[in-house]
Amino acid sequence: MIEFYSEYLQDSGLVSYQQAVSSLGTPKQLARKILADYSIKAGEQSEPESSDFKRPRQDVKTIWLIILAIFSTPITIPLALGLFMAIFGVIFGMVVAILGVGLAFTIFGIIAIIIFIIGLTLLATSFWTGIYYIGFGLLVIGIYLILIPFIRWILMLILHGTSLFFRWLYTKIVTRRTEKRGDR
Repeated sequence: MIEFYSEYLQDSGLVSYQQAVSSLGTPKQLARKILADYSIKAGEQSEPESSDFKRPRQDVKTIWLIILAIFSTPITIPLALGLFMAIFGVIFGMVVAILGVGLAFTIFGIIAIIIFIIGLTLLATSFWTGIYYIGFGLLVIGIYLILIPFIRWILMLILHGTSLFFRWLYTKIVTRRTEKRGDR
């Protein structure tokens, strides 16, 4: 990697530190850009064979590296900050909605267990009413258990979609930044 940038600086005729910084950014900015590029390329290469367990970690790591790379350039800070706040608002809204659904889902499960227990206590006094409540409680518990993998799948899909969006956003910003430097 160092050889590539050394050759780049020599081929471009950039001899002073200031010229190199204006072309490539500060060393810290360049390092963040390289890490973000590496993370995106590693994510694209490992995507077909990645397991369900490792993919969310890789997605979160990619999102944070891209955010760091976007914020490393002073020119893009206002744009990135506005975009980041908008994205954060959307993601925060989705998280609150998911937590709300999760809380409602948990309360739904607790009520189902209570209905089942009520059915067990009614067996002694009214057999058929007890059987009805037990059956209804078991039905609700079954629906609850069937929906758990579906909800997990939706959460993973949202996380992966967010990671893909940040990758797309990063490639758009880097492409524009590269085009602007080429125009100079």
